[in-house]
Amino acid sequence: MRSHRVLYYHLKVMFMKRHSFKFLDDSLNRELIDSLKGAGLDHSIDDDGVIHYSEVDRGIVEDELICAIRQKVFAAWQIVTCPSDWTTRYLDYMRLHEIPLKEELSDGELWFLIPRKYRPHSWKLDASSKPRRLAENRAS
Repeated sequence: MRSHRVLYYHLKVMFMKRHSFKFLDDSLNRELIDSLKGAGLDHSIDDDGVIHYSEVDRGIVEDELICAIRQKVFAAWQIVTCPSDWTTRYLDYMRLHEIPLKEELSDGELWFLIPRKYRPHSWKLDASSKPRRLAENRAS
């Protein structure tokens, strides 16, 4: 009897847990919403355009629908994540080096979709960001 209660509890948690995602590019986000509707998956969209979906549908949403859109943006792609206090450094670096990117919100965290050919682990992102030093050199 106890095992049934435990199983019920785990199923209940799995069905109730929600995930969220948004492409900050409105056209990509609309494409994802259309894909979700076409797939007949249960989801909701909040006032900010963030899509909410269940743990049960997570594999389909993330591994199939979102990845299909990412692949349309960059045939070979990768996701770059960073601590929130490093976001500006990463954005500054990518803009300075003209690295194409799309921003995403996944479960409330900002992620960057970039082409696979770039190697973020080799980027020099120290506390004194390179863009500031370049701007200071130009002013001299």
